[in-house]
Amino acid sequence: MELMTTVVGSYPSLPSRSSLGSSYHTGEDPFIKSMERAVEAQVEAGISLVSDGQTRGDMISIFARGLRGFRIRERVQMISKVSYKGPITVDDQKRVKDMLPPGVELKGIITGPYTLMNSVQDLFYDSDTECLFDIAEALHQEAMELSSICSVVQLDEPFLSVDYDEEAKEAVEKVLDVDGKTALHVCGDVAEIVHELVEFDVDILDHEFTQHPHLYEVYKDTDLSQDIAAGVVSTDGMVEKVETIVERIQKVIDVFGVDSLIDPDCGLRNLPEEIAREKLKKMVIAREMVLDERG
Repeated sequence: MELMTTVVGSYPSLPSRSSLGSSYHTGEDPFIKSMERAVEAQVEAGISLVSDGQTRGDMISIFARGLRGFRIRERVQMISKVSYKGPITVDDQKRVKDMLPPGVELKGIITGPYTLMNSVQDLFYDSDTECLFDIAEALHQEAMELSSICSVVQLDEPFLSVDYDEEAKEAVEKVLDVDGKTALHVCGDVAEIVHELVEFDVDILDHEFTQHPHLYEVYKDTDLSQDIAAGVVSTDGMVEKVETIVERIQKVIDVFGVDSLIDPDCGLRNLPEEIAREKLKKMVIAREMVLDERG
């Protein structure tokens, strides 16, 4: 599909306080409705490759809560060997897939092992290498489950742009050793590590091109085998004009071709819901205008 529209993952749809409170008495899952609202917003906006909205929490707690070896405190802690204890996001993905109309595809999202390791307090491991690959092995099992449900399995590794480590490449590839398409989202300024990232065994590389437009110049000189998912709307509180997004999409085509994907720079979790919805709608409108101009 030319210029497939997608999202990085999170969406600002959260359960109300009343539904969270009543869930203790009713046994109902208060996050089902928030997830459904997030998916419906993406579909109504015209997004072609949607996520579940990651409404159950932030990217660290969702997976730390679902893996053995973590303890949830104000700062998440590792207190024993990390291992897989069962599906984390799989049931939600199944539910979302049943919601989708024909032609809309689903992306399963996992927080990467390098980011997870560096975002928690380690009270157990003496070796970062052992820790990293225990997390990678556990997340690989989740990725295998998701690959049978989702069109794309995406790993989020924002920490790579902060502190690149060669072992992270092996850990990422371990997690994403699955059947089907894979994506790696690294936000931040990745200019210094582009030549490393293009060596990763993934199908799609996803970055913040709106926040860091100089990345276009960096990638121009790179031998690239992956497809690019380029951020064409920001994650700040301003809704861009359609004409501005059109210009950004045309830049994507000039550098990477019409088979690229377009999405927001990063997750939309921290925006008001009406702003997030408008950004997605205008991104889709801009895409249609660009394709119409191209005939």
